[in-house]
Amino acid sequence: MNSKSGTAARAASGHKMAIGIFDSGLGGLTVLDAAQKRLPDVEFVYLADSANAPYGVRTADDIYDLTCAAVQRLFDAGCDLVILACNTASAAALRRMQEVWGKI
Repeated sequence: MNSKSGTAARAASGHKMAIGIFDSGLGGLTVLDAAQKRLPDVEFVYLADSANAPYGVRTADDIYDLTCAAVQRLFDAGCDLVILACNTASAAALRRMQEVWGKI
């Protein structure tokens, strides 16, 4: 459930860093725009989970499950780092993800 194992190998092979940005909708596009302006040489991958939006009406467990799946999808796509641009996902899932994924 993380990208730690592949990051060093990709870096050694000349892999360019990739940053994933996740939101439950399109609001995170402003985060993407700002990040691209500050880091023009970095590759970005944007994932919007509009199929399950809005997250605000969901339970904390549902938000956690959806957020974990989205973040894992970004890691599987080659991202080295993922930014949660979704306030609801950050508030409801981030701490638990750090606790669970940090043990992996």
